[in-house]
Amino acid sequence: MTSPGGAWRFVARAFGEMLGMIERHRQRRSLAALDDHLLRDVGLSRTEARRESDKAFWQE
Repeated sequence: MTSPGGAWRFVARAFGEMLGMIERHRQRRSLAALDDHLLRDVGLSRTEARRESDKAFWQE
């Protein structure tokens, strides 16, 4: 049996992981929308940006 504190820590960690996944998904969508000029500004090629934006939201 787990302590109530342990259960809350688990829920808080799971919630934090979900928020991280949502944020990664948002950032990857934004990256995919950048034009080539902006990608050059951040030092990425179109291929690198596409490779990153094609990852599933749970992948880091």
